[in-house]
Amino acid sequence: MPLRWGGAFVSLGYRELAADLFYLRLRGYYGNYYEATADGVASLAEAIVTLDPRYEYVYWYGASAMTIAYQGVDQSIFRRSVALLERGIAEFPESAKLPLLAAQTYIQDLKTDDPVQRRAWDERGALLAESAVRKPGATLDGAAWAATLRTKLGQRDRAIQGLRELLLTTSDTKGRQQLIERLAKLEETDSAEIAAELHEMRQAFEREWQANRPALRPSLYLLVGPRLPRAFDLTDLATGGHDLVALQGFERLEPLVDAAPTAPTPTTPAPATPAPATPAPATPAPATPTPP
Repeated sequence: MPLRWGGAFVSLGYRELAADLFYLRLRGYYGNYYEATADGVASLAEAIVTLDPRYEYVYWYGASAMTIAYQGVDQSIFRRSVALLERGIAEFPESAKLPLLAAQTYIQDLKTDDPVQRRAWDERGALLAESAVRKPGATLDGAAWAATLRTKLGQRDRAIQGLRELLLTTSDTKGRQQLIERLAKLEETDSAEIAAELHEMRQAFEREWQANRPALRPSLYLLVGPRLPRAFDLTDLATGGHDLVALQGFERLEPLVDAAPTAPTPTTPAPATPAPATPAPATPAPATPTPP
C-alpha cells in the first residue's frame, strides 16, 4: 500500500499528530542527503499532506527536496513535484511561493518532445508566474521573467498589459523601476516617457480605487472594477452590453418589380429535306444472235 494512503490507517484518527511525526521523519531522512532517494522524499511528503492538507510548509519543502535529492531524480519525480505544488496552490490560493516554484518546474525541469505538451506546460508556467507576483506580500522578482515567457510564447501584447497592471498596483519603488525598463524594452520607447505616463495613470487609478472600493486590494480592484450603478438599461441586460439597437433609420431598398411579359418570337420552320430518289432497276441488254 502506498505510504500516502497507509499513513491514514496507522494514525488511528490522530491525523495531525501523525503528520507531525512523518514530517520529523522527512527531515531526518532528507538530512542524510547521500542516502536519501527522490522517491522516498516524495512518498513522505505526499503522506504528510494526505494526513493534513493544511500543512502548508510541506508542499514547498517536499516539492523542492524531491527534485534535488541525491539519487533517483527523473521526469517522474518532477511530475510528482508539480502535482504536489498544484495541490498546495488549491489549498492555499494566497500563497506566492507555491505558484512561483511550480512555474519554474513547469518551464525549466519538465521535458518532452511533444510540442503540444511543451506549449501547455509553458502556458501553465507563465500563468502561475504572473499570479505569483500578484499575491499579497509577493516581490516583483518573477514579473520580468513572466513577461519574457509571454514574449517567447508570441504573446507580446499580453506581456505588456501584465507589466502595466503591476506598475499601477505595486508599491515597490526599486522593483517598479526595473519593470519600467523592461516595459520600455518591449515597447521600444523611452523609459522616462513611460515613467511619466504611468505616474499620471497611477494617480488616476488610485483616485478611482479609493472612491469606489477602498476596502479591496488594488490587484483585486482591477479584476472586480467599480461598483455597479443603481439603475441600468434593459437593453444592456438583453444584449449583454453590446450595442445591437440601431439608432439611425432603416435603409430603404428599392422594391422589386416583376419584368413585363414579352411576346414569343416567331420561329421560321426549317425547309423540308427531299427524300432521296430510289434508283430505277437496270434493264438487261438484248442478247446478240450468233451467226449460223
